[in-house]
Amino acid sequence: MNVIIASLNTAIERLLLVDKQQPGEVHRLLDDKTLAGGKGVNVARVMGQLRTVLPGAPTPLLLGFLGGATGRLCRELLAEEALEGCWCNIAGSTRICEVITEVQAPERASVYNAVGPAITQDEHQALHRLLVQELPHASALVCTGSLAKNLQPDEYGRWITLARAAGVLSLLDTHGTALLQSAGSLPDIIKINRDELRQASAASSSALPQAWLDQGVRCVIITDGQRPTLALTPDGDYEVSSSQVTTVSPVGSGDAYCAGLVASLLARPQARWTEHLTLAAACGAANAASPTAGLAAGLNLTELQQHCTVRAVSTSPRSPA
Repeated sequence: MNVIIASLNTAIERLLLVDKQQPGEVHRLLDDKTLAGGKGVNVARVMGQLRTVLPGAPTPLLLGFLGGATGRLCRELLAEEALEGCWCNIAGSTRICEVITEVQAPERASVYNAVGPAITQDEHQALHRLLVQELPHASALVCTGSLAKNLQPDEYGRWITLARAAGVLSLLDTHGTALLQSAGSLPDIIKINRDELRQASAASSSALPQAWLDQGVRCVIITDGQRPTLALTPDGDYEVSSSQVTTVSPVGSGDAYCAGLVASLLARPQARWTEHLTLAAACGAANAASPTAGLAAGLNLTELQQHCTVRAVSTSPRSPA
């Protein structure tokens, strides 16, 4: 059981730890790490980790672009983590991003995301051929993160349309114009954070997220940092509060949430949505307790899940569109 995870703007991530950020000063790093990154890679990493603790958890398969010396390094880093991918080689170079975390205030991590390489028409078409090749073997599709240069805002929408035609579950987690245009292709699940929803609502003539649900999206999930998540599901609407952990770095927690949710939906198809949501919340919390994107070592997901609280906002099942 495979999950295709879009990685259309893959990155090398440099994770830098300082005592405190002081603009204009020389900083002596307390720690630094270099990992393969981007939101798709973060999702794949957590999904791979879940395979050791969640019976029936799916296998992640990344699908995207890699190029240049940084692309070769990214392949090596992914191989070290046993993260599989189908990659389209490009003329441009895979981007490098930086995350700076303060020991004194880890919740104030600063993220510096590079724009990424331009994609040619031939490279784009080559990736779509890979997608069409792999979709018949997939159980789910996760479209997450930013788009590389030259890709149209509805790129994820094209992927979701193909997934729907193949009977493959789809999840969309992006922002801005890409969110608004791709949501029209009706993914099964839209997962966004509160700031992304505000921006999308300001740019839309419709009342979101209700408009998405009315059109046929099955579930909309709105995360809000350490505050409760609002989940509008086929079983009803819920507020979910995750268990409290000591935050080391919040970067990647939304990606861990997506990984936990999709893995739970596929591995436990008979479970209630509240069970899927609490596992997703536990994964997000476990990521926040880790210095790098991924589940923190030594934390018990079952215990984290048991300490989540779920409050029903509405328990009326949602009628299919």
